[in-house]
Amino acid sequence: MNVALCALVVSSLAGTVRGEEPGAPTLPAEVAGAWAGELTHAGETIPVGLELELRPEGKVVIKLSLLAVQMRHAELGIATLKIDDHDVRFGPFAFKHDRAAGTLSGVVPEDLVPVYKLPVVLRRVAALDLPARPEPTAPIAAPVWTFDAKAPLWPGTSVAGGLVYAGAEDGTLHALDVATGAQRWSFKAGGAVRTRAVAGPGGALYFQADDGILYALDAATGALRWQTTVNPKPVVRLPPSDPKSRFDRFGSDVTVDGGRLYLGTDEGKVLCLQAADGRRVWEFASGGSVLAAPSVSGGRAFFGSFDGNVYGLDAKAGTVLWKYDTGKPVVSTPAVAGDRVIVGSRSYDLFGLDAATGKVAWQRYIWSSWVESSAVVEEGVAYVGSSDAAALYAFDARTGAPVWKTDVWGWAWGQPAVTKSRVYMPTSALGGYPVPHRGGIFAVDRATGKPVWRYAEPAPKDVAFGYPGSASVGAGKVFISGLDGKVRAFAE
Repeated sequence: MNVALCALVVSSLAGTVRGEEPGAPTLPAEVAGAWAGELTHAGETIPVGLELELRPEGKVVIKLSLLAVQMRHAELGIATLKIDDHDVRFGPFAFKHDRAAGTLSGVVPEDLVPVYKLPVVLRRVAALDLPARPEPTAPIAAPVWTFDAKAPLWPGTSVAGGLVYAGAEDGTLHALDVATGAQRWSFKAGGAVRTRAVAGPGGALYFQADDGILYALDAATGALRWQTTVNPKPVVRLPPSDPKSRFDRFGSDVTVDGGRLYLGTDEGKVLCLQAADGRRVWEFASGGSVLAAPSVSGGRAFFGSFDGNVYGLDAKAGTVLWKYDTGKPVVSTPAVAGDRVIVGSRSYDLFGLDAATGKVAWQRYIWSSWVESSAVVEEGVAYVGSSDAAALYAFDARTGAPVWKTDVWGWAWGQPAVTKSRVYMPTSALGGYPVPHRGGIFAVDRATGKPVWRYAEPAPKDVAFGYPGSASVGAGKVFISGLDGKVRAFAE
């Protein structure tokens, strides 16, 4: 889980503890209290705050404040305070205490900032004076219809041919009327559905389930056309509340191109199949699970892997053309915009890669936040969500220059839905998480990023909630599906 770093505002500096000789070993009282400093990376600087409260038997309570992810006085836990002369350690933190300068100096732990070694110098302050997070002011919308699937809905929705498709944890794929929400048909797979159904030519509908099978259905009736095994064994996922979870909440959708299907597998392969019958054309093995659909453009297939690499393949033969190592898992579908491949990583980076070579054309650092969302590019602008940063971003697809950023109050894991005037971003959250999030959806003005309307759910305790998947639009409505088992339709 990415417990990320954020900006903060601090009060004026207070003096260091007096009465000890400069060369004397550091005492526990000298590291207790509030500390503030700054982090710098890729030309950007953010403040960071740390609070330490002494407890009996050499223990210390650690509190972190990082407004880039809206973290305020978040208690990370109780750790043993270890002091060796002027070397201070507690939990994942290791600092050198300088009594004369009144500083704690070290490197940010990898648990908080992966890939990059960021130095930090903290100085004692009287207190951390943190501004309140502005509450959203956009009006709250009401759904025009709601459908109850009676099982959690993780992957989001898709729309085609007047139907909304939503897959559920009980293995059911639901097809609903876009106008009324009435169920037209349902199909029961042999495992949880963590992928979106994708329509193809000839009235076909494709999705894979956690039973390891790819299904091809008749999109209008739900009748099975064919099925084929794509994973040798069923997929097992741990919930976000489990400390061992790898947050593999989605599987790969299917990309349909030129009579072929392209998809990733939990086993770590990308498969190319004949759309008509599922016959395997080629397969390519990466070093980790492929949890999002490849994108296909210009005779190339692009995908990210849990091994941390983004790959460019020859779409016809399945041979590797290039790969780029981001340093951390890549779990989203790359967006292709001209000669750019735009994709995020758990390294906290959003990359614009050269489609021909895989070399970095531009790179944006999303402070303290995985980039799980698959970007959507429209008219030269890339729209993408974030994880702990709880933000929806717009970047120039060619250069990576920021266009706008909007606080959406939750994990924006899915793919945003984009129309001529709006961007729709569903969000999810986890009760009891150190960063306070909310589950809901924001509709924002595409030109400015200003919220137009919103919808939010009450927060339950200690469980995941909200809308972790992707939104879809059609027939003048936007559709989201949530962990409460409900599909909701809103007027655009």
